[in-house]
Amino acid sequence: MKSKTVSHILFTLIFIGILFGTLFTLVLKPKRLVSYYENRNLATIPEFSVSSLWDGSYFAAWETYLSDHAVGRETLLHLHTQTDLDVLHRPMVNDIIASEDDKLLAFYVDPPKTDEDVAAASSVLTEQCAAINKQIQSYGGTFLFASVPGQTSYYADSYPWYLSDTADQFELHRDVLAADLKANGVPFLDIGKYYDSLGHPVDFYSSTDHHYTYRGAFAAYQDIMQQINALTGDDLKIYTEDELEFRTLPNHSLGSRARKLYSVHDNAEERLTISSFKQPVAFRRYDNGTEVAASCYTLPANDTTEISYTIYMGGDQAETVIQTDRPELPNILIVGDSYTNALETLLYASFNEMRSLDLRHYQEKPLSEYIADYQPDIVLYLRDYGSLLSAEGNGTLK
Repeated sequence: MKSKTVSHILFTLIFIGILFGTLFTLVLKPKRLVSYYENRNLATIPEFSVSSLWDGSYFAAWETYLSDHAVGRETLLHLHTQTDLDVLHRPMVNDIIASEDDKLLAFYVDPPKTDEDVAAASSVLTEQCAAINKQIQSYGGTFLFASVPGQTSYYADSYPWYLSDTADQFELHRDVLAADLKANGVPFLDIGKYYDSLGHPVDFYSSTDHHYTYRGAFAAYQDIMQQINALTGDDLKIYTEDELEFRTLPNHSLGSRARKLYSVHDNAEERLTISSFKQPVAFRRYDNGTEVAASCYTLPANDTTEISYTIYMGGDQAETVIQTDRPELPNILIVGDSYTNALETLLYASFNEMRSLDLRHYQEKPLSEYIADYQPDIVLYLRDYGSLLSAEGNGTLK
């Protein structure tokens, strides 16, 4: 047999081996449902139907699935990200901008809304809030809509000049909504103004994550409690820094922005802080109806494990209930997304019972029915500037 023929056969066998080896690895390897670094759900195996076969969506779904679960995909994405950052020095990588002052900021690709779009979205949300407010007032409760800056708006000055209009859009959304809510008698609190009154501290927000830091959350807690006392006439306990012990964890913190860069960006100095009350408040905690450990933190087993914002309340929960068994104090319901997590570690101590709902995950009953069942004395609705007028997830109050 000629050597040329042998080489062709060997090449063919190697090619077939790689092809089928890759296929078998794809089929046999455990399938992940979520991409940790991309912070999104991965595609699942498409379900066959005649209609999807006919319109071509069935094969398109398979293409997406194979792409999401390709062998070595995450390693290749990691290398590609590192090349973009360290070799090509691109200004934007994976929709993340590394600013000149070493902050990782999101690039928003959505086009700016027109004034008419903003007015329409604000009108819809205001109508929903007014209905909830009326329901709560009917049994003597208090409703408070609180808005808090996101990292994008808080660090607006860190963006390059050609992306500086993003913060202006967020401010427009906030101002239009604030005016609509006020006109309809719905209490509105802009925590961003409180931050500004304190000098807009740079350490109130993470440099690599879209959330505020624990210091920022603590300031938000104080502002919210002051507003609750003003609205209700109560004199609820507002804890000061002197009454808490703050502890900065030694673990490396991997923020959501850094995750999108596959942890290639060096943010070794970022650390997360927790607190404890010097005079502890005993409580029981229930997540989604099941009693869990009476703790507000999910801490790592050692000092070297990477951690993220999910240490606060163990991350997003559909429903959390904390009971302190002090019936002389009011009950509070908090509605919001991950921005409530760090707040919850503080708010519960000022109330008899604290309930928290994340409507992105809670599906058991409509919010109005939940309020009717429990009749909380105070309902706090918390949204960040970036999602203020969104109708998704926590943006629909019914």
